[in-house]
Amino acid sequence: MQLTNLFFTLLLSTAVVAKGNKTTKAVTDKSLCKEMASLEKTVALAANTTKLDEKTKGNATKAAEIQSKASDAATTLATMQSNTTLVSTCAVISAAEDTEDDCDTMTTLAKLVSLAANTTKVDEKTKGNATKAAELQTKASAAATKLATLQSNTTLVDACSSIKSAKEASKSDTKAAKAAASSSAASAASASSTAKSGAGMVTAQTGVLSTIIIVAAGMMML
Repeated sequence: MQLTNLFFTLLLSTAVVAKGNKTTKAVTDKSLCKEMASLEKTVALAANTTKLDEKTKGNATKAAEIQSKASDAATTLATMQSNTTLVSTCAVISAAEDTEDDCDTMTTLAKLVSLAANTTKVDEKTKGNATKAAELQTKASAAATKLATLQSNTTLVDACSSIKSAKEASKSDTKAAKAAASSSAASAASASSTAKSGAGMVTAQTGVLSTIIIVAAGMMML
């Protein structure tokens, strides 16, 4: 249970990052993991003669260039993979990304199944075309099967629910911050307007006092 909670915590910290709260470490981890994945692909490609031939379209020169790059990549990759902490972090990030992809897939499939079950919407979507409607129903049937399989994974369903809640909380925090900033700006504008009105009522004989009021209002806005 503790391991599950730990996974969810790491998952959410990777999948949901509020704007203005991205740490340098998180960005560095992701970039290093992407680099490792790229190096692994290069090494794997060079080791597969069939894919290498397809990639280079039989061009021996290009194939040699890729193999040369793969040799350097293998050295760099070995060094990176010797860092067990980095490897573990990349595994968590990869799992988080895969999980979020599955969550997006579930959402898409659910929408398709829901659409197919609504004859009115199907008719609108296909503009009354029976052939297209039949094709949509076939896709929805396959989608329903795949959706049922994904939903049978309770761990995935719980993770998707947690991710959704975290995203909604992040949006709420963003809206609250914008509202607070707007309110603060309105208050500052009101204070400035009041100060200017007061300054306008001061007579020429009290010009020094008027200047002090305007300067004070300006300081409040900083």
